[in-house]
Parts: sequence; structure tokens; C-alpha cells
Amino acid sequence: MLEFRVIEHNSKEYWDTVHLRELVLRQPLGMRFSSEELELENNSYHIAAYDENQKIVGAAMFVPLSTTKLKMRQVVVAEEWQGRGIGKELIGFAEDFAQSKGYQLIEANVRQTAIGFYDKLDYQKQGKEFTEVGIPHMKVEKKLNQ
Repeated sequence: MLEFRVIEHNSKEYWDTVHLRELVLRQPLGMRFSSEELELENNSYHIAAYDENQKIVGAAMFVPLSTTKLKMRQVVVAEEWQGRGIGKELIGFAEDFAQSKGYQLIEANVRQTAIGFYDKLDYQKQGKEFTEVGIPHMKVEKKLNQ
């Protein structure tokens, strides 16, 4: 049984999410987080997924763009847990949380390889494909039911 939690910036749980995001998303691209980048995350919402042993298995970050709009960033599921529906549950938890805070729209720049995943979750493609961190991305957004 998985547990989803909103966690505090700079907590032990937060640093677990940083490690997971770096391992799965950054290292394969030859990138690392800078301390400046991580300090800027203090105004974001951080959500983590834990297994029954309290080991982190997924994470996502949401940056407020306005009082009604969030930008979803760095959605990640540990490699050994991928393909089990955790990403879908994680985003569902995050959308419920966002609605509870009064947000009405979530946008994200997602890797082209993940577009099918976001299509299934009713995210709508916006504009044309573009390159970010050296790989193809697409902007997507979803209006939340109020």
C-alpha cells in the first residue's frame, strides 16, 4: 500500500525527493542540481510517494504561477516501481491537493516520451514540440474540476 504526502522543503523527506529526481531524471542527461536551483524550490509544493517500508518511490513538485495556476515539474517514479500505476496515483493525489488549495489549472513541460501518459490523464497538448535540457518536450495543461 502506497502513502502520498505533501512534504516540507529542506526536510529529510525533501532531500529524498531530490536524490530520486537526480538519479532518474538528471544523471541520465549528465546533469546535477545546483544549490541555487534547490533553494528556489522553497516556494513550491513537494509531494512524495512511499512504499510500506517508508521508502520513497515517487515524487513531484508544483510551482505556483498565480493563485489559480500551478506548474508541475520533475514528476518521477523510481525505476523499479515504474509501470505499476504509481505515477497516475501520484498525479491524482497532487490534483486533489491542488484543488483543495483553490488551484484551477496545472501546466507542465513534459518529455515527448511521456506524452501518452499525460494524454491518459486528460492533459491537453499546447503548442508545438520544443527542446528543453537537450530532449524533445511538449507543453500540456489540465483544467481541474472545481
